[in-house]
Amino acid sequence: MAINEEKGRQLLLRSLEESLSAEEQAELLAALAGSENLRREQQQLGKMRSLLANLQPPTAPDFPDRLMIQLRERQQEARIITWVTRVAAAGLLIVALALLNLYWTEGSLDTDTILGLESLSPNDALTLMDY
Repeated sequence: MAINEEKGRQLLLRSLEESLSAEEQAELLAALAGSENLRREQQQLGKMRSLLANLQPPTAPDFPDRLMIQLRERQQEARIITWVTRVAAAGLLIVALALLNLYWTEGSLDTDTILGLESLSPNDALTLMDY
């Protein structure tokens, strides 16, 4: 019974992951017997599989603890950034409202108005200079 090389390759790959039926096993053996390329591929796959089986990920027993510490630090940093952003936004809002109120009451936003010098009389200036 002749089997083409492509079907033999499919059976070979399946045999690495699951058990083949007796008929499929016979077909695979026949394909291996009839194809040098398929036998070479079987050897390469076997070597690769054994190399991968020998690989062990490095173990770090304290990894979960370190990860949780980093997460807590990042959460704390995020809270600080959020707090600073909110304070800055509130400060800008206060300045904008103060300038709007000043413009509404005085009608301009020149330097003298902002500093409160526009409504300052010469006598008031002399009084302030005496202090």
